[in-house]
Amino acid sequence: MNSNICRFIPVNPTNDHIHILNFVLETDSANMEKVKMLSAYRLHYVCSGSGLLHCGGLSWPVKRGDIFFLLPAVPFSFEASEDLTYMYISYMGVRANQIMDILKISSKNCVFSEYEDMEVFWKNGLTYSEEMIGLISESVLLYTMAELGKRTICSTGTEKNPAAAPIVLRVKKYIDDNFSDPELCLEKISHEFSYNKKYISTAFKQHLKTGIVDYLNTVRIQHACALMEQKFTSIQDVSLLCGFTDPMYFSRVFKQKMGLSPKKHMQQYDQE
Repeated sequence: MNSNICRFIPVNPTNDHIHILNFVLETDSANMEKVKMLSAYRLHYVCSGSGLLHCGGLSWPVKRGDIFFLLPAVPFSFEASEDLTYMYISYMGVRANQIMDILKISSKNCVFSEYEDMEVFWKNGLTYSEEMIGLISESVLLYTMAELGKRTICSTGTEKNPAAAPIVLRVKKYIDDNFSDPELCLEKISHEFSYNKKYISTAFKQHLKTGIVDYLNTVRIQHACALMEQKFTSIQDVSLLCGFTDPMYFSRVFKQKMGLSPKKHMQQYDQE
């Protein structure tokens, strides 16, 4: 393979799925040099060459056989060698959020080395037919994540959950399943689970390192980005489908999360 390849996969609307957006072989390292932000997750596999990833205020050297993640709304840039080539899978969705939590992937923990044995598996993935590309791209993504979990979480035993984790995970799933409900709020959640509002709010933040409102807005904005990638052009329609009753408030939250307005974000897809 000596030229760029990009395979697009239709978005599956089911809330508890991972939505694979594309499966790409990138041979032009200049695409990573400018500081930018993404609207979805990306898992990368470095096929050749080396470089220096700048992300979340930190820098990591990467080389052939490394895998690294880029996260939505986190600025990044990349200084690459001339022979750098890499592959990546873009993805989003509620299930994606859950897996990233399990793997403890963040802007401070996003580069992992010594995965040379996966190169053939990744490259073979792009040779599949149009009918199979969605299945194989999801398989490559999940298998890579499973291997990462096996080598990190399972080997260190950090997967143990504190006592309050079960209710937190139930609340998280409830938000994932009902984010489009415009009346969803802390009070409604506490009533649904028959727990004190303060207890739920404190437990959620302690275990997931983010507040309930912030997490709800994150899920809603991710869904908004998915709708925009499907060419939804009405900010009012997008905001309502994501659970926002006020388009102006939606625009403020969107800019806070993504660093640019919904209108400018939509314009990026018009240029593709």
